[in-house]
Amino acid sequence: MRAILILILAGTIAGCATTVPPQSVEELREEVRSGPSMIIMAEHEITRPFSQAYNAVQINAERCFEVTVTMPSAQEHGPKVKSIRYRTDSLQTSETTGETFVQLDSKSFGPMPDGGYFVLLADIEAMSTEKTKLTIYGVLNGYDNVQESIIAWAKGNHDDCPRFPMGSLDKALTYHNP
Repeated sequence: MRAILILILAGTIAGCATTVPPQSVEELREEVRSGPSMIIMAEHEITRPFSQAYNAVQINAERCFEVTVTMPSAQEHGPKVKSIRYRTDSLQTSETTGETFVQLDSKSFGPMPDGGYFVLLADIEAMSTEKTKLTIYGVLNGYDNVQESIIAWAKGNHDDCPRFPMGSLDKALTYHNP
């Protein structure tokens, strides 16, 4: 049931506005901005230079979001174990802008983009030499702790990995970049 919930939440981004999941971060931004329910866009002003905020998010995302989540899954013929692979990538798009995104690799519906369905995107942009704007686009439910970690990393508050995703559900995590 939990695996189904995660897939439904990830699918919300893909299914709310269109029948085809976003195939790029640009399409994800547009989907969120068009206002479907169950997905969010939150902006945060960070009192930290862009390079420090971006580097902290990039390093910690690579360490924490390259993960396989293994959890029990209800099946027609009894319980099974389901593994879902998450991937992340960061790209500095200019001297003052960058992006970090998370993808979920678990075939469920619609054409899956290379790397998996997009579940979260963080745009990081310099506002001045000492201030940075962080815009997070993503699934409304279940990824709160992931979003909170990205905000904390950008602010320089801590570098802890969140229990990914959906808090402390009954699952095992295998990190690929310990």
